[in-house]
Amino acid sequence: MGFENRDYARSGNSGGYGGGYGNSGGNWAINYLLVANIAIFLLQQLSRQPGMGAGNDPVSNYLSLSLHSLEQFQIWRLVTYGFCHGSFMHIFFNMYVLWMFGRIVEPIYGSKEFLAFYLTGIVVSGLCHVGIQLVDGNIAGVIGASGGVNAVVFLCAMLYPRMTILFMFVIPIEFRFLAVGYALIDLFGVISPGDSVIAHAAHLGGAAFGVAYKYFGWRIMPLLSFGNWKMPKRRPKPNPEIRPYRPPEPPASQNLDSRVDEILIKIQEQGEASLTDEERKILTDASKKYKNRP
Repeated sequence: MGFENRDYARSGNSGGYGGGYGNSGGNWAINYLLVANIAIFLLQQLSRQPGMGAGNDPVSNYLSLSLHSLEQFQIWRLVTYGFCHGSFMHIFFNMYVLWMFGRIVEPIYGSKEFLAFYLTGIVVSGLCHVGIQLVDGNIAGVIGASGGVNAVVFLCAMLYPRMTILFMFVIPIEFRFLAVGYALIDLFGVISPGDSVIAHAAHLGGAAFGVAYKYFGWRIMPLLSFGNWKMPKRRPKPNPEIRPYRPPEPPASQNLDSRVDEILIKIQEQGEASLTDEERKILTDASKKYKNRP
């Protein structure tokens, strides 16, 4: 994990569009994100005219994020800027780090929740970058996935703080220390930016979101599930003369085994984060019972 996976910002006239640039199995979100980022990067290169600098192509100008673009209510940029990159090394390191840590995090939360988490991280990072622009008056736009990637990295660091990471692919260091080091570098970059073209505020925003997501136990998908809400159906009034047949209850052990199977299938399809408190208790009780079996 190196310093190359950074967002880039540019100053100057941002143009009419705001400009700027600054697993396995069912875990499909990582694959989709990689494909989307690579596809948009190719479009950036194809649309770039000779003599254009990195991030000055028409695709970047339409998708990048800046304070000016939000003032024009171009809200889509809060997400799309995170799929553009300024150079091959920029996208390579961002996608490598996303793949390296995302494939650890995605199976824990499930693909849908992971995708929602990642996109929210990009939005939060973009808002942090724009917030700094309100303070310092910098008109630079931003592109790059580093804010969302930082959210994934710091969430993974919260989950596995003592995991050993090879810094610069050589030096072994505990994940928590590496994460703190990167956060301090970005904090210094925000306090004393100088001539840096790195969007340090966006990095810090993604990192803070990843930490808060784990610390407060947040979940994104339940907030987006309102579309599945349906009007409750009216129950017919029971007829006392009709006694429906009820098959005999299976033995308690058979009931428990069946429930455990259902819960394990749910974990496989939707991730552990989808479990209710009752389902978690069933797994705990089953684990104790299975240990006591002869």
